[in-house]
Amino acid sequence: MNLRHRLLTLALVLALLALASFAVARLILPQVLVSWVAGPQFERLLANAVGHALKVEGQFGPLTLNPDLSVTAENFSSTGWPGQAIGGLDAGRATGWFNPAGILRGRWEVDRIDIARANFRVVAPNNELKKQDPVIPPKPWYAFLLPSQFHCGWIECPDMTIELPLGSIPVRGTGMHLGAMMVGRNFQYFGRGGHLVLPAYPDLAIDGFEVYVTHELIEIDYLFLREPASTQSNLELKARLGQQSDKSIDASAQITSLEITPFLPADIAAVLSGRLEGKLTYRVGPTGENASGEGNIALQNARLRDWNYLDRLAARAGQPAWRNLALSRVSLDYQLEGDLLRAENIVVLAPGLADLRGSGSWNMETAAAAVEISASSIPLGAYLPASLTGSLAGELAAELSWTWHGTKVAEGRGGGRLHFIGGRLEGFHFQKFLDRFLKSSAYTTIKVTRASAHWREDGRGFHLDQLDVLAPDQAGLRGAVRIAPDGTLAGTVRAGLPASALKWLPDATTSVFARQEDGLHWCEIELSGTVKKPLNNLSAQVMHQLEKHPLALAELALRGLSWWLGNQLGRANES
Repeated sequence: MNLRHRLLTLALVLALLALASFAVARLILPQVLVSWVAGPQFERLLANAVGHALKVEGQFGPLTLNPDLSVTAENFSSTGWPGQAIGGLDAGRATGWFNPAGILRGRWEVDRIDIARANFRVVAPNNELKKQDPVIPPKPWYAFLLPSQFHCGWIECPDMTIELPLGSIPVRGTGMHLGAMMVGRNFQYFGRGGHLVLPAYPDLAIDGFEVYVTHELIEIDYLFLREPASTQSNLELKARLGQQSDKSIDASAQITSLEITPFLPADIAAVLSGRLEGKLTYRVGPTGENASGEGNIALQNARLRDWNYLDRLAARAGQPAWRNLALSRVSLDYQLEGDLLRAENIVVLAPGLADLRGSGSWNMETAAAAVEISASSIPLGAYLPASLTGSLAGELAAELSWTWHGTKVAEGRGGGRLHFIGGRLEGFHFQKFLDRFLKSSAYTTIKVTRASAHWREDGRGFHLDQLDVLAPDQAGLRGAVRIAPDGTLAGTVRAGLPASALKWLPDATTSVFARQEDGLHWCEIELSGTVKKPLNNLSAQVMHQLEKHPLALAELALRGLSWWLGNQLGRANES
């Protein structure tokens, strides 16, 4: 056999062996590959690779190699390494599609991962605890032949729960449909559906969000939240949350028609309701302290109800509707520094009842509150007890400084000034008495052109001073009054009357009413007794003067007797 023939024979044998090897490989290799993927060695390799990438200690459930070279894991459970940002990741059935061509580019590439359900927990990193992290073993000698990078195209999970730290408060998103993509070595998350769960607050539906997470920070590009019963998003949030040593927070919110009651402290929620509109910001320094912020808010469809203060006011004024009081406008601008919340440009409008404007503060730690209020357009007649007959026209204006705790407004302390504008009194008992006593109609209507006073409540009683009331040519009242906590009454006032109203008292303008001012003659009166049984020394002064004029005293006695007989006979005729 010549050399050429031998070479051809050898080539034919080698070709037949190659074909036989290829045929055997086609039959055997898939079985070997499937067995290897399902075996413990590949599971450990994959768990270590994922664990080192995410810095978690994890374990996969049974693995399966699919015909399209995707790998399915029945589950994955893990616990984050000490001090790392990922606290844990637990997932249900997951399938990943590996792209072998990525090896040529020097990286492991997974085009897509689908996860049936997952629970992902992020915690604040701690550099001290990182010292306890597992030691990553040195790479094998052949590592230079393997890719050194990892890239994932897209991850999707229709039932995701994520827990994030908002300062010291854990925030959870549950039941979300989540998608994620890698940006460099970090992940950008997109989602919708599910609910936001924040301790001590009601759950809110999630309409959509985009979040970027790195080792140093969490950036919430947008987060739209909605009350479950609402047809639109009620809250849009944006935030930057520092991690590791940087614990800063920089957040803003846009609020649209959000029911306020569930978000208020329990004692305030019991009396106030309405829908909130506004823009807010909130910041915390790098150390996690020094909270600050500002914004403007308005409360639409606001109501006050079930408030003891309103109940007492409604009962005294005979206005049952005040027990459930509608407010046409409530708005303010605010600034937050630590636990102290300051409000400016406060506006509270209750049609027909009050127009309030001012500023205030609220300490969220101690519940101490304070306001500086200017009030106008208060119809004083509407606040009179129903037991009083007569009508009082005119409006009350006031400046008020008041401090209190919680909702105990009526138990607060403060003071201010009162101004009565456009006063007109008609039909009160004392007016009828004056007209009858003076035998004229001079007091049927009293027009008050000036009425003001200063008042304060300091725990030792109610003080009314700088009292100055004038109805020209009719009457005047000036002085100061104090009502002690036990109802004791004390004070000194001056009452003024025109000379025409003092003819019944001889020498009145030179004795009891000796002081003349503003066209009136004034008498000084000492007050005593209690609020329920007030006493004064005017009667004693008048009697002392009448004793000097027996005829005048007798005339008054006869007049009183005739009134008494007239009243008695009138009652007898009525019966």
